[in-house]
Amino acid sequence: MENQSIPYYDNLPDFLKAVKSIDTTNRCFGIFPFEQFGGPGEVIPPFRSSTYVAALVTEGTGTIHLDGVPYRVKPGTLYFLRPWTVRSIHKEDQWHGHVLMFTAEFVTKRSMHSNPMHEYPFYRKGAQPLIHIKSDETEELGYQFGLIATEASHQTRSKADRLDLIYHLLQASLIKSRQIYRQTLSGIDYSQPVSLVERFQSLLQMYYLPDPTQESTVLLTVHEAANRLHIHPHYLSDILKKYTGKTALQHIRERTAFEAQNLIRNTNLTVAEIGYQLHFDDPSNFTKFFKSITGVTPRAYREQQFALAA
Repeated sequence: MENQSIPYYDNLPDFLKAVKSIDTTNRCFGIFPFEQFGGPGEVIPPFRSSTYVAALVTEGTGTIHLDGVPYRVKPGTLYFLRPWTVRSIHKEDQWHGHVLMFTAEFVTKRSMHSNPMHEYPFYRKGAQPLIHIKSDETEELGYQFGLIATEASHQTRSKADRLDLIYHLLQASLIKSRQIYRQTLSGIDYSQPVSLVERFQSLLQMYYLPDPTQESTVLLTVHEAANRLHIHPHYLSDILKKYTGKTALQHIRERTAFEAQNLIRNTNLTVAEIGYQLHFDDPSNFTKFFKSITGVTPRAYREQQFALAA
């Protein structure tokens, strides 16, 4: 069980200042070379941020953990993050490329669409967050990211014009990324077990994030997960047990407890409110579940965290 809170950053300047002492006055958009986020061996501990992310690693290797799931990073890695995804990074050597961060407000205030991020499959709930792309695709997107970086640092253009231009360059980059993303994933046979594990992990990562478009507020069960993946529950558990060492139920229980611990540590919600947010129909059921996983009640766990922070 974790003893340290996972930080939450509600705006871009707070995150950048806390993680890498980068000062910025722009609360809605930023693009940075990976060199600004440390060199070989650099570790960025887990955190959550309100920003969307689009990142291209042109050189370098390491691991990025997204909601506790490790993804391998190598040259030609393209990844996308929704707001509030728990993320951490470990660089084995120097990364090159760019990481682009922007808020929903930055896009919605300039778009004619009511839900502009839904246009991009990699930002939808449960989407595969990371792909490895070809060298020519890496070069093309690297050029696009470079155009955005150049405009972001333009010295003579007004801020309003600069941000409008950045928005349109961002849209061009996301549209090109969308085509590459679809082509890359179209070659994956989702009947294969490893791909099934990835889809289940993506479902698990995104299920408890606040989302006004969420279709269901039911407690996640093995049957619910299997229905969403269009497979039999027994087959899902068998594959997960074979490839991860844990059944679907074990994964779901651990993930639910992980989310509960984060909410207890990082919010002022009552135990009942946390239980309802995690889709338990009764606070007592949530308390029983939490104690069965952690060995303590939610209230006792929160008291422990206050004592550790004192």
